[in-house]
Amino acid sequence: MIGFGMSGGEHLPSVEHIQVVALYDASGKIVHLHTVTTLSGAVPLSEDEVIAEAKISAKQRNANIEHLAIALSNNAEHVQFPHYIDPKTKAFISIPKPEKS
Repeated sequence: MIGFGMSGGEHLPSVEHIQVVALYDASGKIVHLHTVTTLSGAVPLSEDEVIAEAKISAKQRNANIEHLAIALSNNAEHVQFPHYIDPKTKAFISIPKPEKS
């Protein structure tokens, strides 16, 4: 289970499941990232429901999303740190931080 900034009290719900949907272009650049967090005791959304939500949200910000592909993950790190998508494998690839000179 993962905690996201909640502290104190043992009655706070914990995170049971993370679903990440990345909509990305042909180069692998993530254009829209959508996350669904399911707390303990709740039923996770299906993959189809999460993708539908992501598309609705993306359409509010981008006029045309039809050309974008979809990659899925259950790894919270994929929303915490910069990534791109390998178009061949649909894998999330971490973008290294630039070294300070």
